[in-house]
Amino acid sequence: MQLRVSATARPAQTKSATMYELLSVEKTAGPEEIKAAYRVQARRWHPDVCRTAVDKAFFAERFMRAREAYEVLSDPSRRRDYDVSLLRADGWAIAVGAEAAAERRRRCAGEKESWGSRMRRADGWKASD
Repeated sequence: MQLRVSATARPAQTKSATMYELLSVEKTAGPEEIKAAYRVQARRWHPDVCRTAVDKAFFAERFMRAREAYEVLSDPSRRRDYDVSLLRADGWAIAVGAEAAAERRRRCAGEKESWGSRMRRADGWKASD
């Protein structure tokens, strides 16, 4: 029995990989760190580095994703927009926005406390309970 082993192991791909994860940098990374991380990924995934014709498309796709991540994260305005979209995808910004909108509605209606706080007060709930 003969086994065939590939020299290039394909990492498990996740659909939710962020651009920061593609470049293996933290969200607080500076421009020089992003540039250095992109160069590492570009050398790793460049199609010319691929040893087999079968993996060439996979390498090209990974290389293009790394390039796109670098282009977005190296531009301050595009990076800011991307960070906001990450927050929205997590649901955090939507929840914060919804709470702020509810607070505005309460203020406009002249209410001082939320429905939940009125219900807790009506039930006699105390913080020490």
